[in-house]
Amino acid sequence: MTNLINIWDSSALPEWEEITKAAAASNDKMRREDGILELSYALVLLGEGQPSDFGNSDIDQIGDIIDRSAEPSWDYTLFPNWEETGFPWCESNYMKGGWFTCAVRQSLVSEQPIYPLVVDGPKDYLQNPLSRGDAISAVLRMGELDPTVLEPDGNYCSIDEIGGYDESIITEILLNASTALPEPTQEELPAGWKGMGISSRKDGQHTYRDFSEGDIAFLAENGFNFARIFFGFSTLRFPDYPDNPHLVNENELRDLDQLIAWGIEYGVHIQISMSLAPNDKETLDCDETEWELIRSYWQGLTKRYAGIPSRYLTFDLANELAPSEDNVEYAAQQMAGIVDGMRELDPNRVLLFSFPGNPNTEWMEKIAALGVAIGCHPYFPQYITTSDWEYAERNPYARPAWPLPWFPMGEISEGRAALTLTGDLSGATLQLHVEKSEPGAVLEVRTDGTLLQTIPLEGGKVDENNEVQYGDELFTVQFPDGTAQAEVRVTKPHAFIDTILVDGNAGDTVIVPYDACDNPAFGENPLPLVIRENGSYMNNENTWISGDEIYRYDVLPYQQIAQKYGVGFMVNEFGIFGSNLDWNIEIIADYHSSALQMLTEKKIGWCGCELYNGVPKHIVLLYGADPQWSGATVENLHVTTHQGETFDLRVVQELLDVFLKYTK
Repeated sequence: MTNLINIWDSSALPEWEEITKAAAASNDKMRREDGILELSYALVLLGEGQPSDFGNSDIDQIGDIIDRSAEPSWDYTLFPNWEETGFPWCESNYMKGGWFTCAVRQSLVSEQPIYPLVVDGPKDYLQNPLSRGDAISAVLRMGELDPTVLEPDGNYCSIDEIGGYDESIITEILLNASTALPEPTQEELPAGWKGMGISSRKDGQHTYRDFSEGDIAFLAENGFNFARIFFGFSTLRFPDYPDNPHLVNENELRDLDQLIAWGIEYGVHIQISMSLAPNDKETLDCDETEWELIRSYWQGLTKRYAGIPSRYLTFDLANELAPSEDNVEYAAQQMAGIVDGMRELDPNRVLLFSFPGNPNTEWMEKIAALGVAIGCHPYFPQYITTSDWEYAERNPYARPAWPLPWFPMGEISEGRAALTLTGDLSGATLQLHVEKSEPGAVLEVRTDGTLLQTIPLEGGKVDENNEVQYGDELFTVQFPDGTAQAEVRVTKPHAFIDTILVDGNAGDTVIVPYDACDNPAFGENPLPLVIRENGSYMNNENTWISGDEIYRYDVLPYQQIAQKYGVGFMVNEFGIFGSNLDWNIEIIADYHSSALQMLTEKKIGWCGCELYNGVPKHIVLLYGADPQWSGATVENLHVTTHQGETFDLRVVQELLDVFLKYTK
């Protein structure tokens, strides 16, 4: 701790040494609470007693756990004045406030708290001996409240002046070694690419983490030969972040060299994708200064890696970034200049541009016309397989299924068709979850042709788009005995119905539209929906959404544009991303299996959306988190690098097993 304070603020050393004099001279065994108290004094001394940033901590939940936990011993002869208020933010003394603060303040590298709570441990765990490992980890995590403190000084130069890669890292021996990696061209990307995306490392958006050889070794060991790196150009300015955005740290460039060298060594292609535009923009509505910065960064990287074959390295010019519709022409002109400049420096570098679902077709065609390959991100059907972070709070009633009965909801939500149900509906209860509607929306419910109930949609909250959000509210209808058919019609559109619950003689049936975000044409006659005797449901045509529909709706349109302009094509994101629900792992595995089978049959190179991120829903679990999927099996894997370094990883075995069928 003394060494850390010397690095952080050496002027605080005299006061720190005075505080810890008695503890340093004592032979008493330190307890966990003593360690917390020591760091509490350090936090206050360094001006961290009134923090403004708590990372992703749930402060209320952690506070409740602390309040329910056993009390500390309150006997601290080695630390003076501990009863004074040290942490004004929670109005607590050095011990209680420090305990709370150390449980909520998180390392910006590992995202772990300084002292994690032992929720299920013994009640006296605060009085347990403080282990050397716990003490070292706590000090490190405290230092990582600001990772720049522990980083070597930057060696800065202009991005326009950087030279070639470090040949002591990317060596001639590596470049001349035999490789099984396929050779991409601008006209055709390899069908044999099998990869995973790596975010949460130097992506400019998440916490700061260096690239890990363990990630590349894990991919290679499990048959993957491709890694797509979400890369934030701003991280090239770490740790000093000079005001001049054209200045980059040569140490960071060498880290990028090392990543590429690992890829060559392990037989894993590296694709570098620009994850954000300058100033952390998620759009390409950029001014001239920002466009010039994008140009400078891409030309700098192109020049640095010129001559490295594209079998080892490709550039993805942007990850799902697009201009607004009235800015397409200007953005296309800017992108054309960037592409031309890169090709002057390295004519052989294969370039891509990645598009989200439902992209602006005009923008995609502008990019393809530049001779740039297309990256496609199919997450179809979006509403059941992926959603935004707050979906679980808005709709706790959804229950996924895969494959999914074909059920377009757009026509119903817009009032152009009625939701029709048949089966044993006698005496059943119908409940509708409406995510949002226009103000004043009304539903009409008929049973066997007779108007049963008119439901004004009331009780929600109007958002900034003048749409009413209904949270977890349900609108309920009781069917009469003997009901054989029911209709629900939106009479004042639109009402965005996302979940239909029927509780009757057949049991508890949960119906989720395949994708209420899209409005594709109806099938020939998909309605009515039939409630089966076992509580499942099917549409009138007995048609399902599976891998074929993923291809038809969310891959083929992109592929056709690539073919039109004679450029390469790949799926460099897919899977289940952004969801926050406790779904069964079997359904998650089945969905991935359908997508992988489709990509294999269509001979399309692929890359899963992410190997891991902060939400534990992918193959690898970060820092000991539990998987969000119910029924998942967690296995501990040991990955050993070529240099003998060992990485311990926790994986969701069911997800890994699905991918292994297509990589091994």
